[in-house]
Amino acid sequence: MRQINVLEGKVVAKEGMKVAIVASRFNEIIVNKLLGLDINWLNDPNTALYCVAILTAWLNSGINFLYFSAGLGNIDETIYERASVDGASGVQQFFSLTLPGLSPIMFYTVVVNIIQAFQSFGQIKILTEGGPNESTNVIVYSIYRDAFFNYRFGSAAAQSVILFVIIMIITLIMFRIEKKGVNY
Repeated sequence: MRQINVLEGKVVAKEGMKVAIVASRFNEIIVNKLLGLDINWLNDPNTALYCVAILTAWLNSGINFLYFSAGLGNIDETIYERASVDGASGVQQFFSLTLPGLSPIMFYTVVVNIIQAFQSFGQIKILTEGGPNESTNVIVYSIYRDAFFNYRFGSAAAQSVILFVIIMIITLIMFRIEKKGVNY
């Protein structure tokens, strides 16, 4: 079995960053041509965070699709047959059967995506490194910079605890809201 040393890992990471930067520049050109604009999306403080958010949503869409596919597969087909015999239209079946049947999956997906949004680091590290003008310097990237560049480990640790508390409070609020469960 071949071992990978640290230098090879750094080369792979740098090459991956180059590919991501080239891809983002290519997409900027396509979007600008389609919309007739001339905006440097990642270097504009007004649009950089939106670009990172869209990329994060795109990165999470694959796993979210799998969650919803599994959730749809777990809904019993007989309830649809009974509803159609009772005269329910497709729209009524969707809102009365499918959405309530997917509510546990939707809840899980929302909670996980909110937690991942607070922890988005890789996209910011690769695309903007916290810039321009600190517009994409989210708390996770601030923790990283404080700990590993400014050597302010106490500040980074305090920010980590604050991040944990924020995520915990949001998760607890969401669990309280979701207590009602699934009703068909």
